[in-house]
Amino acid sequence: MILYYYFLIPLLLVFFIMPFFIKLMQKYKVIDCSGGRKIHKGEKVNIGGAVIFLAFLISYIIAIPQISKYDSIDLILSFIAIISSIVIVGIRDDMNSLSAKSKLIIEIIAILFLCAIGIRIDSFYGFLGIYELPNWVSYAVTVFFYIVILNTYNLIDGIDGQSATQALAVFLPLLIFFILIVPGTIATGTFGSTFFWSIICASTIGAICGFLWFNWEPSKVFMGDTGSISIGMILASTMIAAIQYNGEYGLKIAIFDQPIKSNIGVVVTLFFIPLADTLRVFTQRIREGHSPFRPDKSHIHHFFLRTGASHSQTALIVLSFSMIVSTIGVIASLFLDDNIFIPLLILLYILYVYALTTVTKLRITKMKKTKLCQMKLN
Repeated sequence: MILYYYFLIPLLLVFFIMPFFIKLMQKYKVIDCSGGRKIHKGEKVNIGGAVIFLAFLISYIIAIPQISKYDSIDLILSFIAIISSIVIVGIRDDMNSLSAKSKLIIEIIAILFLCAIGIRIDSFYGFLGIYELPNWVSYAVTVFFYIVILNTYNLIDGIDGQSATQALAVFLPLLIFFILIVPGTIATGTFGSTFFWSIICASTIGAICGFLWFNWEPSKVFMGDTGSISIGMILASTMIAAIQYNGEYGLKIAIFDQPIKSNIGVVVTLFFIPLADTLRVFTQRIREGHSPFRPDKSHIHHFFLRTGASHSQTALIVLSFSMIVSTIGVIASLFLDDNIFIPLLILLYILYVYALTTVTKLRITKMKKTKLCQMKLN
């Protein structure tokens, strides 16, 4: 019941603060104009992530007395201090763009601090026969994981409602995992108790739900880099914590008395569609001789928009795909360990690329035929 309050507090804060924030940003012309790659219409406030994080932060601070019953106050404050520092970078980038190199260096420094306090992938839990990792390998793998999640989450923030709904598609099952599935409050070798991570999930979900009210088509505000960096960092941290708990408890973690056999793959599956789409886009750009970070309009949401879907329809379609894949992944994790599960994810990625390309071509062809028939009738 107490988690309900930590959901409701940031929800109401965003709901009441955001209208004033939007007016303030419009007054001082802190806005994003349409044109080029930017497919929104008109001028929109593009730093809504600041309000999301503020609401989350207030909820987090209110929860500290409760969290401190299970977790060290030093670690509690260290975590939020690191996340807050990266938010400042996001605000700076939204106000006056930082170079990609500068932003990457700052992100890596923040990630290394998170690794130092214990949020890191320190084992493969038997995948490819590998268990505990040397410290330097653990740090390197964790930095790579964070950078992938951060960049992926940033890249899906392309249309109204998509970044928020995709975050909810990950945080909601992770919240269920921490409050219902993990058998204990805290496990040795992990950062944070299950209560800590439940508060993180509940507060983030509340803040994002409040934001979604203003970000749904036709949107009034975008989360910007401030939101994508902060939520991406929290998202990656929570995913790593879930992997740690999965591995620490092993087969003691069960759904309907059926043990979860996949430690890593099942968590990655929750964010599969954004990850698969980013890999597809990067691969396509490299094959065409361009930098993988070269901006274009080849993401999944661009495909659906070109076939006539609206922003809200596209966001719901992509969300549906994510939920279907997540559900299948959770069921499969009850029967397959990572040595089988992860290769199947690679196969699923290949099918995803083929299906997306084929379906899009068919829909575009159908639209062209429809327009041609209309022209002949006129």
